[in-house]
Formats: sequence, structure tokens, C-alpha cells
Amino acid sequence: MTLSDILIAVNSYTDLEATLPTGTDLTTRTSYANQAVRDAASLFNFPQLSTTYDVYATGATISLPSTFRELEGFPKWVTNGALTDIAIIKPSEVSSTNETRYAYVLGNPSAGYNLILNGISGATISILHQRYPTGFSTLTDICELPDPEYVKQKVISYVLQSRNDDRFMVAESDANTRLANMVGRDSYIHGGINVVPVATSFVIGE
Repeated sequence: MTLSDILIAVNSYTDLEATLPTGTDLTTRTSYANQAVRDAASLFNFPQLSTTYDVYATGATISLPSTFRELEGFPKWVTNGALTDIAIIKPSEVSSTNETRYAYVLGNPSAGYNLILNGISGATISILHQRYPTGFSTLTDICELPDPEYVKQKVISYVLQSRNDDRFMVAESDANTRLANMVGRDSYIHGGINVVPVATSFVIGE
């Protein structure tokens, strides 16, 4: 479902016209749609937002992509076609770790993130991570989430709330139910592989 499809469906409910909003309404509702996607992505590691970054490390610091949000698993050290997990620690654990080869993440969304390696250089590193959603920048952009109906209901909720329309509670409840179902379905289908290993559960940029 494209952004255009979502906004027409929203307009059909809120304004009883199956047409695309224009002007300020178009801008505002596009912003609502993007907020809905960001809200969902902040709550769950959707497979649709999972990506792998492969890079040859010539030194101790790897600059991560600008879309990097968080690690989704252990980075892999690629040697002779074999993949070996690289332990991930908190930056505060550098002086106390017993690992000889390890990595940690430093940075923030503004300055960007870096993966800092220890005991590894001159090798290809494969980094599975969650990216920030691209969102909707044009009307033809397709929803990145597995259930675009969630985005539609969330936008309806935002619009009704802005109008002090009591129906927004119903729309909000439906959106939340769809979000819960979307998360539950992906958790079941993917057998829990979206759970970040305990060793990676640190505050990025700590």
C-alpha cells in the first residue's frame, strides 16, 4: 500500500471523500503517517528494517551507515568464507573484559555511530543491524511495515484527536491492536531471531 492509498483511505473515513487531501492537510497527514512508522519501529525490530552492512576493516574504527539504529546480532568476522561471532561489550567494560577479540558501539544519531574493534584488522566484517525507516517522502512510496492498515488507523486517530472527535479513541485502540498483532505475527514467523543477544543489550553511545 502506497502513501497515496493510505491517505485516500484516511480521507474516506475522516472526510467522507475518497480523494487525496491537498495543501496543509496533505502535509500534516503525511507527517502523521511518518510518525506512525517511526513509533512502530521504535518498539520492535521488524525484519523489514533489518539489513546487513559488509565492510573491510583496515583499522580499529568502522563508520556505520547513517541509517544505523542498533545492532541486531553479533557482528561477524569473515575469514576464508567462514563467519565467526565477534563479542559485543559495553564501552565501560573494555578494561574488565576477558575477550581478546571484541567490539563496541560509540556515537549518537546526530554525530553518527562507529563500531570499535579490538584484536581484529585487515578483515571483512559483516554487521547485521536495524535501520531507521525510510518513511514516506513521495505519494508513491510503499509502506515499509508489514501491515499498512496500522498506519492508516494511526493517521485516522491523529486526525480525529486534532479535531477533539471522541471517535479517536476507537481508532487509536484499533491501531494499537494492529500494532500488537503485527509484532506478534513477526515474532512467531521468525522464531525469535529478532531478539538481540544479551551481550548486545547496551545503551548505544554509553
